[in-house]
Amino acid sequence: MKRYNSYYVTVKMTQGRINKGLIAIPVSLSKWFPDHNGIIKVYLDDSTDLEIKKYSSYNSSTRECRIYGMREWFEKNRIENDDEIVIQIIDQNNFKYKLIRESNFIIKTQQIQNKFDNSIDEQEALQHLDEIVNWTRTKEEIVKLSEFHRLIRQTSTIGERKRTIRRKASAKESAPPSVKVLLNRIYSGHCQICDFWFLKKDKNPYFETHHINPEKDDYIQNLLAVCGNCHNQFRYSNVRQEFKEGWISKVFFNDRVFEVNQIVFKQKFEEAAKKIFI
Repeated sequence: MKRYNSYYVTVKMTQGRINKGLIAIPVSLSKWFPDHNGIIKVYLDDSTDLEIKKYSSYNSSTRECRIYGMREWFEKNRIENDDEIVIQIIDQNNFKYKLIRESNFIIKTQQIQNKFDNSIDEQEALQHLDEIVNWTRTKEEIVKLSEFHRLIRQTSTIGERKRTIRRKASAKESAPPSVKVLLNRIYSGHCQICDFWFLKKDKNPYFETHHINPEKDDYIQNLLAVCGNCHNQFRYSNVRQEFKEGWISKVFFNDRVFEVNQIVFKQKFEEAAKKIFI
């Protein structure tokens, strides 16, 4: 069994249980399920239709809970020995769950993440971030940190920053919408340097993205969420920077020192990193 977070886990299948057409729920998960024999309701894969399945609660002889009537679904998904099944809680009070093969769950999650990475604007990126939250049934607090961590892991090569043509002049591209959304959700519009923030007329926080190395690409360690004042100080003042484990940790503007707020050094980021699902 792999526990991803408090909303879903995976259970490993054995050939014996596949032959019997049942899913065995270990005692450690029994609190998720009814404490008496009866029925439960499940969504299978992407289906929006609930199916009724026979269920037996934990007892001393089997030492597990069991969901029956799964043979047809096993055959459809070609479930084999050692395959993992994702179990999600949909409505624990009414005993509603979702079952999906882990490999299919990962594929669908990665498809949504790919759409998130390639969003054309921040509104679309927000929609796809919410889609990840809803699909994985994971709290946004965990998802935003998990996605941030995923972008860190993706930094395998660092390229030159792309340029676009604007009014016959060459201008460096801004950060991708997906990165802006994560920076906004993680830092809530607060400047990572001085902590200043304000709301725009549309009630959304205003911030700018600063490239620590202006010539390098939009990899996450090269970006900061900053206020307009600090952004201009990076450009016009005497700047000295200190780094910790590859992350900018201190900035000196004309010898005035600022500690950089980096989520990667916070305890909650370390805890969220342990719950990453993909």
